[in-house]
Amino acid sequence: MKIKSILTISFLILSLASCKEGDVSSDFASTEKGFKFKHCLENKTSPKVKVGDIILGEIEIRQNDSILYSNFGSPNRLFKVNADTVSDFDKLLLNVHIGDSIIIEPPADSIVSHVSKIVTKPGDKIRFYIKVHQIISQKELTEHDKQVIEAQRIEDSTLAVFVAKYFPNAEKKQSGLYILKHNKTQGLKAEYGDTISVYYSVSDTLNNVLDKNTNGKPFEFILGDDGLIAGWTEGLSYMRKGEYMKILIPSKIAYGDAGYGAISPYTPLIFELNLVEVKKQ
Repeated sequence: MKIKSILTISFLILSLASCKEGDVSSDFASTEKGFKFKHCLENKTSPKVKVGDIILGEIEIRQNDSILYSNFGSPNRLFKVNADTVSDFDKLLLNVHIGDSIIIEPPADSIVSHVSKIVTKPGDKIRFYIKVHQIISQKELTEHDKQVIEAQRIEDSTLAVFVAKYFPNAEKKQSGLYILKHNKTQGLKAEYGDTISVYYSVSDTLNNVLDKNTNGKPFEFILGDDGLIAGWTEGLSYMRKGEYMKILIPSKIAYGDAGYGAISPYTPLIFELNLVEVKKQ
């Protein structure tokens, strides 16, 4: 799905420049919940996003003047408009067509639902600059879903062999998550809704480190927050304050067939977790 061309990149730069010219709040439409939206370029004759569709394209996420994430020049899967719970963010995506360039500015206090591990303060400006390259319809998804199921089946078999070889005493949960190591304590149990602090490191099964605490401070967040991958949340829910745990998360409860940043599609992840604080809700 990754497409690179000088024409595409040049067009995107022009589109982004047009977004930033005259970029003031009055140019934006606003929802009741404080989400702001505007078209920089609109192709009304192109197919429009519908519920259940997947959007492929390029995105840059900015916090004030800092870039949090960008895949400009390497279009990839961005969002699936959820057919079950259409959020305010999804509703705004239903206004876009193939070829559109848009900006979405969500309220800063809701950003963790869309970008994990981000800390905001009142007054922060968070913006999604999005260029839509393609839309995969629900009909096309039928074949795609078959491919996903087959890829997950192969991954499950590979992980079973990996765990049997290197972690024969591992515990497998119903979700497919493996607890590889668990040093237990009698500390306070982490439960959904608690504010917890954790040191972490993430690697793949080849021991390539993909992410970890780099500022010497634990990552603090509310357990159960929708902005975090399901496997991360599940693993921490088994822990108590002061515990160390090593878990293996299959891609279906990590970043799935889309991947994320340096994490390729269908990548199982190994998390090493040290839970240092639990604050009850």
